[in-house]
Amino acid sequence: MRIRLIIKTDEPHGSIIPVNYSYPLSAWIYRTIASGNHEFAVFLHDSGFKTGLRQYKLFCFSQLQFPEKGFKVEGDRLAILKGECRLEISFMAPLALETFIAGLFRGQRFRIGDKVSVAGLRVESVEILPDPVFIRTMKFRCISPVLVSKERPDSRNAEYLSPVHHDFQRIFFDNLINKYAAAVTYGFMKAGADSLNDNSDSTIKLLNTSKSHLITIKAGTPQETRIKAYSFDFEISAPPDLICTGYVAGFGEKNSLGLGCVQLIAN
Repeated sequence: MRIRLIIKTDEPHGSIIPVNYSYPLSAWIYRTIASGNHEFAVFLHDSGFKTGLRQYKLFCFSQLQFPEKGFKVEGDRLAILKGECRLEISFMAPLALETFIAGLFRGQRFRIGDKVSVAGLRVESVEILPDPVFIRTMKFRCISPVLVSKERPDSRNAEYLSPVHHDFQRIFFDNLINKYAAAVTYGFMKAGADSLNDNSDSTIKLLNTSKSHLITIKAGTPQETRIKAYSFDFEISAPPDLICTGYVAGFGEKNSLGLGCVQLIAN
């Protein structure tokens, strides 16, 4: 399921938040889910959906989306100029729970910020969005950056891959297949033989030049880390169930931190 939130600021003429707002936004999403189902929120945060030795949260969310000239970035601050933005959140969730989950976000008030600046926000409206029809080849635009990484044998730090890196596609689809397997294990998707087999026929093609984003997680704490992800438009050819998994749960890694959310590009 996917929902779109219309969010307004307490200050109609503008508020200021950190540029690195994805982690506190993720924390707010967890708290909102916990307000209706504490056990599920703890499960998502602490363990998630497992397949083999891997675990996935199977949800993602977009960056804040602003109207034209609705924001301005100055250094590490983001000024909300028109007092309004949109946010899309996508979950692997049973159909019977869609209305319940959407209702949890309706009317919510929350604060995003750090020691430098804080903004009070409120959810003005919530809309449940219909899923697109998933077919073998589709085009998408990143509405939050996609993170793909691999381990470095000579370093404890991962190597973050751009979409033109020779290993990007292989790791991208391995991640997608593992998420699909987790979704099948927990009954969110039906098993399809072609979706778990060799993905050599699956491809991703860039439709524009990618843009890199250096993102700080847990900024200003001892656990602060920096990751690099990329935004781009792309065409993907793969089994429809795999594409559906990526659309709903997010493409790439660390989706629950606001990475890998996409929207359909109409042909």
